[in-house]
Amino acid sequence: MDPRERRTERDAVGLAHGGELELPGGPDAALVLHGLTGSTVEVLPLVERLHGAGLRVLAPVMAGHGGAPADLRGVAWTAWVEKAQRDLERLAGARRVFVAGLSMGAMVACTLAAAHPDRVAGLVLLAPALELTWPGRLGARLGLLPIARELVVSKWYSDVRDPALPRRTFGLDGLPLGAVTELARLERHVDALLPRLRVPTLVVAAGRDRTVTVRGARRLARRLGAPPSLVVLPESAHLVLLDLERERCIEEAMGFVEGLRERGAGSPGAGSFTGSAGTVHRQ
Repeated sequence: MDPRERRTERDAVGLAHGGELELPGGPDAALVLHGLTGSTVEVLPLVERLHGAGLRVLAPVMAGHGGAPADLRGVAWTAWVEKAQRDLERLAGARRVFVAGLSMGAMVACTLAAAHPDRVAGLVLLAPALELTWPGRLGARLGLLPIARELVVSKWYSDVRDPALPRRTFGLDGLPLGAVTELARLERHVDALLPRLRVPTLVVAAGRDRTVTVRGARRLARRLGAPPSLVVLPESAHLVLLDLERERCIEEAMGFVEGLRERGAGSPGAGSFTGSAGTVHRQ
């Protein structure tokens, strides 16, 4: 049997319940990070395609996730980053490592690329959470108040528009307001890092996102130290890998990764990716 077709019992649980996924392959590898309150279910389509292309893929559960919403109480944004750094270490020895992240996971991916530019061959940033929509911004402010910090709230809207998908969340069904405050702190940290990032980057934004803004994705693209490719999916909500334009989203991500693999970008000693004279924008 092809080793890429083998899954451990833990992987089977992950596929069913959003737990950690670790799929064999190589010599290249990918680290795929889910978003705040999410699970690996929301990144599973990309995990499967990357694995099918021969990559070793690790999709961990982010710090504070995998249990109840209350588990996020007191979890600082630095804990999300530190856990992801340990997960990146688990891929040591790969020829090159690509890091993909959704929403908060995209912000964490940026911190990894800033800290380890020699180890991250490319970034795939999906619906990056550089700027929250007004409910999130309000929640982040309320989370600063000691009386509200531990209050668990739920979204009143869905992160998908596809009527064939369940309207409930694909992870935790709520979060403490303090966790939204931590996400806002992570956003500010990443915003300051962006001019230092010269890693090849694909940014995918959702035109009908009610969680983060397209404006934030455009700002991220403008502030990166090297011009990225920016794709806006006009009919998609926040969970771009599951929603109406999921196939295009996956094809964009796979085309980006495979293009870098073919050019040998990101391998030790390889030159930096220059792309075009400015951001490549497709809609």
